Amino acid sequence: MNDEIRELIDRQQIWDCLQRCARGMDRLDEELALSAYHSGAIEDHGPMIAPCEQFVPNVIGFHRQGELATQHTLANHYCDLDGDVAHTETYVECLSVLPGGKARIGYGRFVDRLEKRDGRWGIVSRVSLPTGTIEALTVDVHAGATYLPGTLVRSSRDRSDPSYLRPLPVTRG
Repeated sequence: MNDEIRELIDRQQIWDCLQRCARGMDRLDEELALSAYHSGAIEDHGPMIAPCEQFVPNVIGFHRQGELATQHTLANHYCDLDGDVAHTETYVECLSVLPGGKARIGYGRFVDRLEKRDGRWGIVSRVSLPTGTIEALTVDVHAGATYLPGTLVRSSRDRSDPSYLRPLPVTRG
């Protein structure tokens, strides 16, 4: 395989790795979130600096107890790739739906060092750089949409979510 194709594959695998972490957090799926890290990776999230094995369960517990839903969105992404090491900067927003109909949007950047070990890319160190927070008084999750009772497929924050279904059935009972 030529170097350019290998580099494109590596870049896609790095992006997929970062997306697995975000998806794992939103689905409260500890195994999926941890699959984005190499063992012993260090996460600096401001108030908590810890190995991923401690950080991920702690954050998932926070999301489970204090929030009704979360949605992590990864946006602008820069990847400085050097063989089996990559340094990335990724813009992130996290919408948190809070009890009582309030919402919080936190936004900032993740600066990561990833390594390719045994053919698998994983985060080895992450620093979260917050930019700001927006607080909203009310959240209408389905604003602007009209649904008949019983016709909306609901998401869930676990492996019963439709995104895990293979094949994906499209049926209504």
